[in-house]
Amino acid sequence: MGVYELSGAGSVKTGRTLYTSMNAGNQFGAMVPIANFTFTGTGGSVTFSNIDQSYQDLRLVVFVRSNFAGSQLNLIIRFNGDASSVYSYTRLTGNGSAASSTREVNFTGVYPGIIPASTSTAGVFGSAAIDILNYKNTSTFKTCISRVASDLNGSGTTDLGVQLWRNTAAINSLNISDVNGDSWVAGSTATLYGIRAVSS
Repeated sequence: MGVYELSGAGSVKTGRTLYTSMNAGNQFGAMVPIANFTFTGTGGSVTFSNIDQSYQDLRLVVFVRSNFAGSQLNLIIRFNGDASSVYSYTRLTGNGSAASSTREVNFTGVYPGIIPASTSTAGVFGSAAIDILNYKNTSTFKTCISRVASDLNGSGTTDLGVQLWRNTAAINSLNISDVNGDSWVAGSTATLYGIRAVSS
């Protein structure tokens, strides 16, 4: 079973080419895994460094739970080791019974959403997908779009947000932690993907 190239109208092209996978020949703007980290419960953050600059966008996918002494707290991401107050975000949060919105400026990192911690329902992890757009462009500030959620067996939250890093530098590293730098529960994972431009 392979993948056929289609015309703009959605029909199979005459003189079609059969690709064995969606990213064969770099034809389809595929999402490509760059790096992965699995936490053992002994560290509170991970840094992906020397990020390949050949992609158009990045996607960060995390599946995490903190050992923070509480039920939930914020995930935080920083770019290029920058912990200065040059980040902002707008976020919508729902908990199954009410919705709220938050807007903050001059924060020290990207705050995409809330994740479970030690007093949350056992075995529950938070899931997050953060798209980092146009990450290597050196003429624009960097924008992220995030989705974060965890169901806590009768409670929990889901967050939808947009974040801004007010810096024009190309992103070559990013750090993931919770806001207190607590350890991650063993089995937590973080994966960074590069997204090719459709024409590349």
